[in-house]
Amino acid sequence: MPVVVSVVGTSKVGKTTFLEKLIPELRRRGYRIGTIKHDVHDSFALDQEGKDTWRHRQAGAETVAISSPSRVGLTKQVREELSLDSLAALYFQDEDLVLTEGYKGGNRPKIEICRKERQTQPICSEKDGLVAVVSDFPTGGGVPCLPLEDVGRVADFIEERFLEGRSEPKIVVRLDGKKLPMKSFVKDFVMGGILGMISALRGYGEPSRVDITIRIKR
Repeated sequence: MPVVVSVVGTSKVGKTTFLEKLIPELRRRGYRIGTIKHDVHDSFALDQEGKDTWRHRQAGAETVAISSPSRVGLTKQVREELSLDSLAALYFQDEDLVLTEGYKGGNRPKIEICRKERQTQPICSEKDGLVAVVSDFPTGGGVPCLPLEDVGRVADFIEERFLEGRSEPKIVVRLDGKKLPMKSFVKDFVMGGILGMISALRGYGEPSRVDITIRIKR
């Protein structure tokens, strides 16, 4: 299961803008990142009106997926909102960290974005799961207050608090798209064999990720 941390704050305080800076910084450090946007107003619109997937849903399909060689998207009708734990378990097994935008009423650790032009104090407290505030003014209180413009400090905090040991090399093997479970010693054996064989190839360098696709003719 990935670590889940919720980035919260008042409307239009800059949560999305901050996540756009934080995600690449954490990726640069070797972590796999997923995100979940909480739509409290139920204005959900992933597929555009008139597109094929929208027409499928309008025709009555409860689950609609679109797949390409590099991406997959899915919409699914649900009888009640899925919990963060359920979403993480179902769709984010390969990630080290899931950052949510919103979920201030959820049960996961929260980092609140504060701007002095929008508020005078955080809307969450430690009893709500608040672990840090990212702000352009001193907020006081019992949790760290990190500079709004210093995304590296926030990444340091998340790394030290939640991600210790998760940036180690990983290997994921999929057979026809399905993840193959492997024990640690098998992962080490496969990774060592692959890296050992390709390290002598021209252009190997020091990669942070290696993708190999094998198509088997039947």
